[in-house]
Amino acid sequence: RHFAKNLIPRWAESIVEEWERDGILYRTPHGSNDDWFWMHAALWCGEGTFVLTNDEMRDHHFQMLSHRPFTRWKERHQVHFDFGSCGVESYRELKLSYPDIYSRRIQRLGSGSLVVPLPKRGDEKRFLDGLWEADESTPIEETYVCIKLQK
Repeated sequence: RHFAKNLIPRWAESIVEEWERDGILYRTPHGSNDDWFWMHAALWCGEGTFVLTNDEMRDHHFQMLSHRPFTRWKERHQVHFDFGSCGVESYRELKLSYPDIYSRRIQRLGSGSLVVPLPKRGDEKRFLDGLWEADESTPIEETYVCIKLQK
């Protein structure tokens, strides 16, 4: 739907035509939820695939039979984007936020102890409820609590 002829600016028409010629543009059937198509394509492409989207996929998360694997996949493969302020020639800088190379979740160590990551500024998109917001007292850097379990 985003590539309908009447929605494409004239300057972008040649780009879309090139994508169609190269076979890298897939148009979803009218009335279909396009999210399911790109999620399937990302899974099909394999482990090293990233998905560039700010969509938090909350509606899909709750429709999944296996919530935990989907959440972990999303944490490892979703790249968020933002646009900076206008720079040279009124172009806005594209800022990409890649996923961490490690998992920021509660982890059990071999000794049975737990490592618990605390929220940090910038974690707003990390929680499924979408309501949590950092305030000035929330640290910028990562902070962990280590809990040693008694036997």
